[in-house]
Amino acid sequence: MEPSGPPALHPSQYPPKHLASRLRIAFIHPDLGLGGAERLIVDAAVALQQRGHEVEVFTSYHEDGKDGRSFDETRDGTLKVHVLGNSIFPRSILGRFTIVCAMLRQLHLAASFIFASWLYNFSSLPGLSSLLVPLDAPFTSSRDWSPRRQLEPFDVVVVDQLSTAIPALRWYGLNRVVFYCHFPDLLLASGPHGVSTPHDPRAGKPFSFASELRSYYRAPIDQLEQSTTGEADKVLVNSVFTQQVFEATFAQLRRTPRVVYPAVDVKQFGNAVVSEQDKWLVADDRPTLLSINRFEGKKDITLAVEAFARLRASGDGKYANVRLVCAGGYDPRLGDNVRTLASLQQVADRFGLSQFTYSTNDISNVASPVPARFRPSISAKVPDDAAPVRSPDVLFLLNMSAAQKQLLLSSTKTVALLYTPMYEHFGIVPLEAMASGIPVLATETGGPTETIVDRGLPSEASSSCETTGLLRSRDPTAWSQALADLVSLPEPQRHLVAEAGRRRVRDQFSLDRLGRDFELACRDAAEIGYPIPYEAGYKKMVAFFAIAIITLAFGIGAFVLGMER
Repeated sequence: MEPSGPPALHPSQYPPKHLASRLRIAFIHPDLGLGGAERLIVDAAVALQQRGHEVEVFTSYHEDGKDGRSFDETRDGTLKVHVLGNSIFPRSILGRFTIVCAMLRQLHLAASFIFASWLYNFSSLPGLSSLLVPLDAPFTSSRDWSPRRQLEPFDVVVVDQLSTAIPALRWYGLNRVVFYCHFPDLLLASGPHGVSTPHDPRAGKPFSFASELRSYYRAPIDQLEQSTTGEADKVLVNSVFTQQVFEATFAQLRRTPRVVYPAVDVKQFGNAVVSEQDKWLVADDRPTLLSINRFEGKKDITLAVEAFARLRASGDGKYANVRLVCAGGYDPRLGDNVRTLASLQQVADRFGLSQFTYSTNDISNVASPVPARFRPSISAKVPDDAAPVRSPDVLFLLNMSAAQKQLLLSSTKTVALLYTPMYEHFGIVPLEAMASGIPVLATETGGPTETIVDRGLPSEASSSCETTGLLRSRDPTAWSQALADLVSLPEPQRHLVAEAGRRRVRDQFSLDRLGRDFELACRDAAEIGYPIPYEAGYKKMVAFFAIAIITLAFGIGAFVLGMER
C-alpha cells in the first residue's frame, strides 16, 4: 500500500507570507465626519502613511470642500478618501432603526469595495480594460469615485466601529482584516428617550422594562456583532478597560484583543494661539477651569458644576474670581443633549452662579424633540462689553470650533481640565490637556486611569514630578478640594506637572507610537500564511453570502419596480 503523503499542516504551522516593506492598507469607516473615532482613524492612517505605507480610506459619507464637516487631512489631499456605497440605504428610517441601516450601509460599502477589487483582477480580459478607470488616474477629492474604478489588491484592511462586513471582506475579497473595536456596539446602543446616565458596562445595563423590550430587537444584532467580530484576523481595542469589557461581553470568542492607544499630535498643542474673533473667551484675567465633553447625561458634567460651586463657596472668598467653561458638542435634535444642558443651567441657578450659553452656530430654527418650555436658553450672539454676562461664572460653549478649543487649551489662564465621565472607554481630551501642559482632574474609573498619573502634587522641595493630574471618586466635595489644590498650586510646581504631562503624552501617546502599533498589527495579520479559502466553512459561508446578496438584490429590484408602477 502506497503512502498517502505527508499529513496536512495545521494553520498554525504554515510559514508566514513574505511581505514587502511597504504595505497597501485600506481603512473602511462608516461615516467619516468629526468625532473621536474618526480622529483616531485619520491619525492612524496618516501615521502609517508617514511610515512609508500606501494608505487609502473608504467611507460611505464624507463632506468635502473648504467648509466640509471633516478633518483637514481628509480634505486637503493628505489622505486618499473614497466615498462609495452611499446610494441605496438611508442612515435611518423615520429616525429609527439606525443600527440596521448602518449595518446595511457598511455591507453596501464593502460590496462596492470588493467589486472594485474584482475589476482589477479581471481587467486583463479583452475589451474590459478600456472601460475601466486607469489605476494611475489622478485623485482630486473624495467625490471622484466611479463604479468603473478598479482597486489594486491591499495587503490588509482595517475596519472599525461596525464588524458586519468583516466576513464578506475576508471570504469574498480574500482580505486579511484588522478590526479596531472602540467599544462593543451592543453596549453603546442608546436606550429609551431621556437623559443618559453613567454606569459600569462590566456590570451589565441597569434594568428597565423599555430595555427589556428593546433587547428582543437587539438580540439578533448583538449575536451578529459577536459572530462577525470573531472573524477578524486581529482585534484591537483602545484601552485595557475596553479590553476587559470586550472579554466579558464576547466571552464566547475566547479572545484577548491587543491594546492600541489613541494618540494626539503633540506639536499641535501647547503653543500660544491668538484669535481676535474669539478673544472674548479669555478676555479677563480670572483663573479658568475647563470642561470639554459632549452635552450628554452620561458625561456627568453636573459633577463639574457642583464641584465648582463648592470651590467658590470655600476659602472665605479666596476662589470667588475663578470661572468655569463647559464646552462641547450639542445637537438640538437629540433629546439627551437638550435635557442635559437644561439641567446644567438649573444646577448653576440653584447654586447662585451667573451663566451664559453661547452657540457658535445659530440653532434656533432646528427642530427639537423636547417641548419648548423645557429647552435651555441659548444665544448665538457674543455678549458686548457692557453686558453683565460678558464674564459669567459659568460659560456653556456649544459646538466650539477647533480654533476656540486651541485658544482655551493654550491660554495661560486655564489652570485645570475637569474630565467628569465615569467608565469612559479611553478619553482623548485628557491627553490634549496634558499635551498643552494643563493638569487634569478626572474620575478614577475607565480609560483615564491609564492615561493620567496621580502620584500626588509636588512639594516646594520637589525638583521632578511624575504626576500629570489627580484622580478622585465621584464626590463633589472631594473634587472641590482637589480643584482648590490645583488652583492654588504655585507656579514652579505647576511647571513640573505641566512638563510631566507633556512628557507622558510624547512618550506613550504620540502619533509615532500609534503608527508603530498599527503597523505591527497590520503586519501580523497580513503575514498569516494559511490561505483563507482553506479555512473551515469557507465554501458554506461564500454560498450563504451569495444567496443573501442575490435575495437582497431581487427584493430591492421588486420594490423599485413596484414603486414605479
